[in-house]
Amino acid sequence: MLAFVFALCVALGAPPSQVEALAPRNAPALVAPVVTGPGKLTTRTFKSRAVPGKRRYLVWQPPLAQDARLPVVVFLHGLGGEGKDWFDPELGDLGPRLDRLMGPARGDAPGIAPFIAIAPDGDNGYWTDHLNQPAEGYGTLVDEVLADAARHLPIDLERAALVGVSMGGHGAMSVGLMHPQRYRAIVSMAGALFAEAPTHRPIYKRVWGFPADPAHWAKTSPIAILTRADPATLPPLWLGVGKADLDRFLDLNVAADALLTRRGIPHEFMLVEGGHTWTTWGKMFEAWLGWLDAKLR
Repeated sequence: MLAFVFALCVALGAPPSQVEALAPRNAPALVAPVVTGPGKLTTRTFKSRAVPGKRRYLVWQPPLAQDARLPVVVFLHGLGGEGKDWFDPELGDLGPRLDRLMGPARGDAPGIAPFIAIAPDGDNGYWTDHLNQPAEGYGTLVDEVLADAARHLPIDLERAALVGVSMGGHGAMSVGLMHPQRYRAIVSMAGALFAEAPTHRPIYKRVWGFPADPAHWAKTSPIAILTRADPATLPPLWLGVGKADLDRFLDLNVAADALLTRRGIPHEFMLVEGGHTWTTWGKMFEAWLGWLDAKLR
């Protein structure tokens, strides 16, 4: 029922507060269903209002021994990427990782409960609604993807999470922190967590304006939100970055960790060897997947 209400509210343009008011909180942990084989990767398309036209997202779904609604994790790609990057064997290679980890612990695989992964295409829109551009609602697009998924997949919207890399790390934090009651957890790897509105790429000026609109920046910037938000209202956060990620991303994420620590906001922070690459982010996968598993049960 909740999935239907969420999808209907989004489709009709209802305020997010209506969705959140209908969502029961503190649901008890559920027994994980049994996974019976490797997951299947499919593609769905739908008609978007936020970014008008046909939009695509990939779905990775594990087969189960019995029917069950599963947690849903939305994976947001980086600048210049696509949703399929998460499942490309040369990039995220997420499918085989999930196949190995889902189910009971065995060998070196600790075992995590099954979930459905969805990975939308977000162009280079920074997963943020652009200032004064009604046809460029790339933050709202995430809501639409979840609404469409709820109509067609056995997902439990009470157990939703966001994961992103680079631009997608910004997007996961921005979307999740703007709607903290919708998400159990947020993971950002090498997120573009700018302390001030950036101007060194044309897309930044399109997202926030030039000079940046202070109200739009305050509303959508993860760091701006984290600076003022009540820590008790925020979902758990997991941040990671490569030690050689020198194109500002290392400094931005170290500063974000310091801010979260200073404000007493619960979070995990991981440094690994490597730069701004999928190889580096792959070193973090098992750590945040284990952390996320506890949040989605």
